Amino acid sequence: MSRNGRTNNKKPSDGQNLVTILFVLGVIGWGFFAIDRLTESETTSRNVRVQGRALGQESGWKKELRDWLTRRLTSEPTQKVTGRQSVSRNIPEKDTGVPLLPEPTGFRKDEERVEAAAESETVKEASETSASFLFYKLNDKGQPVLSRVARNLEAEQGNLKSYLAELIKGPSTEEVDRDFIDSFIHKPRILSAKIAGQCAILNFDAKFGAGVSHQTLRFQVKQIYRNLAEWKGVTCLEILIGGRHQPHLGADGLYFPRRMDAAWLKQNL
Repeated sequence: MSRNGRTNNKKPSDGQNLVTILFVLGVIGWGFFAIDRLTESETTSRNVRVQGRALGQESGWKKELRDWLTRRLTSEPTQKVTGRQSVSRNIPEKDTGVPLLPEPTGFRKDEERVEAAAESETVKEASETSASFLFYKLNDKGQPVLSRVARNLEAEQGNLKSYLAELIKGPSTEEVDRDFIDSFIHKPRILSAKIAGQCAILNFDAKFGAGVSHQTLRFQVKQIYRNLAEWKGVTCLEILIGGRHQPHLGADGLYFPRRMDAAWLKQNL
């Protein structure tokens, strides 16, 4: 209560304290806001600069790599590839800092093709076998005698039917120039050929013995038998025409038994 008898309710100190508190809170809030804005601006700018440097570095790396490869390829001498050596243009990373290039595939494919060709030639040589054939040749007296000729045949042709086909085909042009003669004027077709025990059973078509003299027919049968004895060691021969035995063959109707043993062949041929 005042001296005049009135009550004074005002408290000046409380108002001042409130203003001070609000002012301090405002200053602190503004400070945080300013710090946040400054920090965000700096981070954004830093990211942009870092990304820009990364892009620039990537572009410069590619250019450096391209220039380095150009210099290397134009100045490096060509190396000879031997054996199974793999060709590579990789350069150690420690020399230039450039990452290693992937291994070229073209050189490997070329090398594999060369090796495959070499293996194919080896298989082809292995698949050929040497066989002896007896062809007639004129001797010094002008008489036909059987003489040995070596032929290289493929392995799959090493069966009896193929051997007989090669025999009936006769001597080559070069062999004819060396006085070899062909006893098969008409080329019969072999329908089948097999060995039963020590006997060879041959089945020809109708061209066998057709229109030839008895002397020519004897030459043909003797040549067939002598070659079969060389190849298979047979001691007898049976000739069929169209699957049937024909006792008379040739233009003169020369007689042949169904089964001709070594004794008969030696006496009659």
